[in-house]
Amino acid sequence: MATVHPNEFSQVVQHAAAELNAIDWLDQATARELGPLAEATANMFMVLFYQAETGLATRDDFLKARTQIQNVLSAHNGRFQ
Repeated sequence: MATVHPNEFSQVVQHAAAELNAIDWLDQATARELGPLAEATANMFMVLFYQAETGLATRDDFLKARTQIQNVLSAHNGRFQ
C-alpha cells in the first residue's frame, strides 16, 4: 500500500469537498444509489475527525474504513470510480 502524504490527503479531502459543494440537489433514487458509498465515506471522515480531535484513531480504524469503501466500490463494479 502506498503512503499518502499529508498534503496529498489534504488535496483529496479538498477535492471531495469541492465536488460535494457542486451538488445542487439529488433525487431520492440517486441518493439511495449513492447511500452505501456516502455512508462508507462518512465513516472514513469520522475516523479522520476522531484522529484530529483525539489522536487515538488506529491504523485498524483507517483500514476498516478503507475496506468498507473498497467493498462498496467493488460491489458496484467501478460505477463510482
